[in-house]
Amino acid sequence: MKLVILEYLRSLRERRELEVVLPDLLAGMGFTVFSRPSIGPRQFGVDVAAVGPGWNDGVRRVHLFSIKSGNLSRQDWDTVSPQSLRPSLNEILDYYIDARIPSEYSDLPVAVCICVGGDIEENVGPELRGFCRKNSTDRVTFEEWNGDRLADGILRGLLKEELLPSDLRDGLRKAVALIEEPANSFSHFSKLARSLADKSASNAQRITNARILGLCNWILFGWARDSGNLEAPFRCTELSVLLLWDTLNPIVRRGGKPSETAGLLLFELINLHFSVWDEFIGKKVIPRTKARDALATAVSSPASIDVNLKMFDLLGKIALRGVWHVWGAGKPGQLPGVLESPQGENHDNLDQICTALNMLIANNRALLSPATDEQAIDIGIALTVMGSRPAYWSVTQEWVQELTRNSIFAFQTHGRYPTTSKSYWELVEHPAERTDTYRKASTEGSVLYPMLALWLEAFGLTESREELALFSSEELAHCNHQLWLPDDDSEGHLYRNGDAHGAVLCGIPVSQSGNTVTRFVNVELAANQHFDELSAMRLGHWPLIVMACRHYRFPLPPQLWRDLLESILRRGNAIENPTSELPRPLRRRRVSKAQLDIALAASASRITLSAKL
Repeated sequence: MKLVILEYLRSLRERRELEVVLPDLLAGMGFTVFSRPSIGPRQFGVDVAAVGPGWNDGVRRVHLFSIKSGNLSRQDWDTVSPQSLRPSLNEILDYYIDARIPSEYSDLPVAVCICVGGDIEENVGPELRGFCRKNSTDRVTFEEWNGDRLADGILRGLLKEELLPSDLRDGLRKAVALIEEPANSFSHFSKLARSLADKSASNAQRITNARILGLCNWILFGWARDSGNLEAPFRCTELSVLLLWDTLNPIVRRGGKPSETAGLLLFELINLHFSVWDEFIGKKVIPRTKARDALATAVSSPASIDVNLKMFDLLGKIALRGVWHVWGAGKPGQLPGVLESPQGENHDNLDQICTALNMLIANNRALLSPATDEQAIDIGIALTVMGSRPAYWSVTQEWVQELTRNSIFAFQTHGRYPTTSKSYWELVEHPAERTDTYRKASTEGSVLYPMLALWLEAFGLTESREELALFSSEELAHCNHQLWLPDDDSEGHLYRNGDAHGAVLCGIPVSQSGNTVTRFVNVELAANQHFDELSAMRLGHWPLIVMACRHYRFPLPPQLWRDLLESILRRGNAIENPTSELPRPLRRRRVSKAQLDIALAASASRITLSAKL
């Protein structure tokens, strides 16, 4: 385990990454942290300050940490850069010790700690130690906290046997070892995460477990980043955020010092998830959305269903980050709405996400034809993000129309229409039969069509809405159009997927024209208050609901869009024939019997040819 931790510490690329881990490490070792890293105010050489027992003698001291990532080289020791270590140590000696240590700790001895994730290189070691000897006094001493000491501290503190039993340590080691197999890595890590997110533990133990889980996520991320495979830490940090929210939000609501600590731990873990997103989606995926079929080609699978599933998965992952920007750009505690004027960092980042979604859809035709009804989740998240920015309504309207038309055409031609099946092998063979009986069995229920109807009505896309209504009345009369709603038991299960929960709104009148779906859903939403009683809503963090739905594959509750769709409908900026960068395949209105026969014959010939090959 020590070798795993050592390699992780060496992998930390930036000083701020070690700054995030160190305070929790010190807290696990019994320190009281009174100064954490901050952006903006000058810190006079001290990145972290804490009071605790000395490493060797147990004497209570003030420990002032000046942090450098990786190995400490001559370039990091003494150059003209203000980030060099020697100027930082001089600032501590000249100013911080006398002026910045709180009065209650002013009588304690001081240890100035040089903290590095790796080692102090030989060519700088003598100068550093000479500086320390020269400036040591009866009160001020110097300590070297290198990667080896930090690893020992982690094992003696947060990961000691009584806090992290051997079976959980084995789970962490296996998760790290199987980074190249994300599904297996996630399986081992999820057992560790669920064990640490124990709601029956005391408040103090919950906070300790949260620190341990945060550290385990950092270790997994460090290894995954070096290996170049970030799928596992993406899923693990997402799961950990949801589990810790479920565990810590009761503490957050009570207020006081434990509430501040719990809130800070949640904030740090959410930021870690964003860091994983930046490394994975931001650096590897988004730059490739600009090239036609670049991402689809990268799937490297002979099965077209693999491309389809992966593209919608990426759509949801990109859009989920945009949801957090919508949250940050809106008013505190409010659901997503129309964000008019771009201003501030969140608006700029939101527009970058919207542009990436636009390019992803425009350059990957698979995103115009959903293969499973479950993909309504990813589509709904993307619609939430792009629908919040009027500048992207044109492309959003075009996309909703194409999704509707292509789904209808695929059903009518026995193509790959959205099915209720979640089995991969059934999806590979879908449609396994070209019969009405098979089609009815594969489309017994749907959340996709009611969601599309809601957005078509909001945008005023009358022609496409009429087309969907006619299709639903004539060919999907057997389908139970439905939406999922939270219920009084959802709070206990939503964030950890513990059991079945929620309610289903059935019989949605998609087959009727006009704004009937919107009116029907609004009546039910007015009577259902359970969504607003979820802790993520009460504490103003509604993106967690979206994250839980995407992670556990639950349909998005329509309450999420109640303000947004109403605002769009009120604006009335519908464009019946919008122009955008989207490709325009299958630009058909209603399909005639002759057209159906031609399409069916062509499809049959392709199947025959494929069989011969």
